[in-house]
Amino acid sequence: MKNIIIIGIGRAGKTTLSNMIKDKWNSYNIIRGDSLKWAIIRAKGEEDYYLKNIDAQKEYEHGELFQKTLLELYKSLVRNDKKGYGYILETGQLHPKILSEMIDFDKTIVICLGLGDLTAEDIVDQCMKYDIEKDWTYGLPKEYLLENAQDWYKCNEMLKQECPKYGIKYIDTSKNRFEVLKDILHEIEVKQ
Repeated sequence: MKNIIIIGIGRAGKTTLSNMIKDKWNSYNIIRGDSLKWAIIRAKGEEDYYLKNIDAQKEYEHGELFQKTLLELYKSLVRNDKKGYGYILETGQLHPKILSEMIDFDKTIVICLGLGDLTAEDIVDQCMKYDIEKDWTYGLPKEYLLENAQDWYKCNEMLKQECPKYGIKYIDTSKNRFEVLKDILHEIEVKQ
């Protein structure tokens, strides 16, 4: 099985896609960037601080040290996967440049999910459309989501510009999301 890295902005379908892949090929192991981030934060006893200081949390998770740590963990797991079960790294914390410096794209399928040309308000509407109860955004006021959507919008614009520079396919999931994700699943099957 080829290993897979799924990057992109919040609410673009990264978790849904990684779960679809796992459902189709059960042997895959999923690594979630958010899980590692919170594991490190909790191990340092700093959960309360980062929950109350969202800007510091964003700075930490998008910092070069965290990104490289995440990729080193991924590479170590892949290297030790003697039976070839395969790994999926699903994260919103990776910059295309760092990813291209640390990962062999010939041995890894890399996908970036974004929300095309949506505005921040459109992103909130999209978020509310696809939210399910276990999502951290579920049931939050639209005004609060709009504050986060400004960051999502900036990240989306950056990914649209940066991904092509580093040979990463940027895929717009803002329209017909489940059809787009099914198409990606088919592309992955062809590359296996």
